[in-house]
Amino acid sequence: MPLYEFCCRKCGYIFEEITPIDSSPPFCPECSGETYRLISAVSFKIDNKEAVRRIEKRFESYIKDGKYRDAARFLDKASEFVKDDKIKRLREKVEKKLSKHGKRA
Repeated sequence: MPLYEFCCRKCGYIFEEITPIDSSPPFCPECSGETYRLISAVSFKIDNKEAVRRIEKRFESYIKDGKYRDAARFLDKASEFVKDDKIKRLREKVEKKLSKHGKRA
């Protein structure tokens, strides 16, 4: 399934989500407002090793920006499609950071 970027019509929050092509836009994870799909680069099928590398890179970007909940949501979705222990370990890592800061994913 493709990774899409969405923007909230209400608060302007931009987020990514892995969704089927024909699905309705998800509601905003920040304010529950309606969203619309942003135009972005085309995706394509890659092997599992490359997928894990890309997921890890995106995860590190979220962590660097302090977006722990977004990282957790991204890893949850990614783990549905890419089965790898490294993704599970990354999810555990972000869960520890969230619990350290008194937050939940």
